[in-house]
Amino acid sequence: MWFKNLRIYRLNDSVKHTPEELNEALAQFEFTPCGNLEPVKYGWTQPLGRDGSEYVHAANGYIMICMKRQEKVLPGAIVKETLDEKVAEIAEREARSVGRAEKQSLKEEIIFSLMPAALVKSSYDFAYIDTKNQLLVVDTSSANRAEELLSALREAIGTLKTVPLTPVNTPRAVLTDWLTGGEIPADIEVGEECELTSLEDGRSVKFKHQDLWIDEVSRHIDSGLQVAKLVVNWKDSIECIIDDQFCFKRIRYGNEITEQADNHSGGSAADQFDIEFSVMALELSAFISAMSEAFGGVDDNA
Repeated sequence: MWFKNLRIYRLNDSVKHTPEELNEALAQFEFTPCGNLEPVKYGWTQPLGRDGSEYVHAANGYIMICMKRQEKVLPGAIVKETLDEKVAEIAEREARSVGRAEKQSLKEEIIFSLMPAALVKSSYDFAYIDTKNQLLVVDTSSANRAEELLSALREAIGTLKTVPLTPVNTPRAVLTDWLTGGEIPADIEVGEECELTSLEDGRSVKFKHQDLWIDEVSRHIDSGLQVAKLVVNWKDSIECIIDDQFCFKRIRYGNEITEQADNHSGGSAADQFDIEFSVMALELSAFISAMSEAFGGVDDNA
């Protein structure tokens, strides 16, 4: 349940639903499996999985929700092989070549015919609403998956005005400054991994498991590259990658944090989920606040 990625959105208009009202709204759009010819389906499911019956899990002003996504899996190699056979068959039978448009039409027919027997793959996207700070936090590294969840939530509750949480100072400028002698907040320690890129010509250089205060990093920055990703550690509680979109990825929690939840273990699955969610949400709230401050505060005009 511990979030591994954070895409954070400001709620420009308060979510006025109580947890009970939100539960009823999401229940109207509960997940149903893909039909024979449906390539993808998504809908809301219980954050607690089989151990829960509600579509929300609320604790201390935080409301957890979960969207289930199911898609049909058609291996490209099988589609290509079937298409090649049909094209060869037409060429031999009718003594002619098959054009691009006809190939595309044949491909669509093949996908349509194979869809009912295709395997299905399910995935889950968790998010929580921070009602105190009016934030929506999504556990995904994909902007598209986050937008898919936001769209589904808008559909369920009628309206949802959100914008990505954007700091006053651009992440590229701040992260680059940190690696070129700028002041780093006391609670933040730079790790041993970064990616430097150029917005102008697409150049990219990665450093892993390496001291980043070496001349080679400085030379690349002097040549016009900027820091697009950087591993940081905050108070020995959270280690992650910060990227140039102010997203946080590959999150690892310190032992002190996870032990807070472990020390209260021993109850039901629902009790353990509640404890982990409460500990995580409180820690992430402090982390998000600290990161926002480190980047100059939140840009209210974004």
